[in-house]
Amino acid sequence: MDKIITHPGSAHKDDFMAVSVLLATLGDALVLRRDPSRAELDDPDTYVVDVGMEHNPLQHNFDHHQNTALPCAFHLVMQHLNYHEAATLSFAWYPHMSMMDVRGPYRTAQDLGIDSSILFASSSPIDGYILALFSRHEQLTSNDLLYQFMKAMGQDLIQLIDRKKERLERLEHEATKVELGPYCAIVSTIEDAPKLAIELYLRELDDPRIVMSITPAIRGKGWELLRLKEHAAVDFLRLTDQADISFVHANGFLAKTRTRLPINKVIELARLAIVEPEG
Repeated sequence: MDKIITHPGSAHKDDFMAVSVLLATLGDALVLRRDPSRAELDDPDTYVVDVGMEHNPLQHNFDHHQNTALPCAFHLVMQHLNYHEAATLSFAWYPHMSMMDVRGPYRTAQDLGIDSSILFASSSPIDGYILALFSRHEQLTSNDLLYQFMKAMGQDLIQLIDRKKERLERLEHEATKVELGPYCAIVSTIEDAPKLAIELYLRELDDPRIVMSITPAIRGKGWELLRLKEHAAVDFLRLTDQADISFVHANGFLAKTRTRLPINKVIELARLAIVEPEG
């Protein structure tokens, strides 16, 4: 059986995520939270993560603390698994996670041009609780609930990367861009997880005229019209009195139709939500 060794003491997102994706790809493996021996560093059946002062993918050693030019251990593991580039494309949080781990919150905040208090205020109590659970264990086996959670999380993460890649390719062939006066909307008719990878497709198009997405509703049988990036040109409150509209959010960023109207009908509604630019 393979072994995964990571550092003892306080757990962090870096070691937790690295161990999770390894569990997803290795099958059953014993997880140990302690310092590795020299023999374990030299053993390719032992994966040493975020500890050991050595980065040697051939020997399955993934530490970054000995070299400030290296990214976090999670990124090193993802590089080894050939998922790093896809994860960078798929998740906005992915590059920032390495910044936080390698540079710390104050330097990361400085690089992002924000106050460090914003990073602390946005920290999740759920993250803190799960990491505290991981910190309490000296080892984990497949019988442990936390082990099963980490393995499932790693599997879901990798599967989501693959799903986003497949969906982006599908959007490239099936999604359409429609004119809304001086602006545009993206229309997708894909019903399964309708918003999946939409943000990647929008980034790829890189068209500042796109102010709205139109997709099948996640809840209900109609369409969902969504304002993008809080663009001032879109106000769905203008649709409140329309008979085909079932819901408009009080802040005007979202609207839903009662039924799956023909595309031309929902586009007509979308045009009514456009606030014409002054001048």
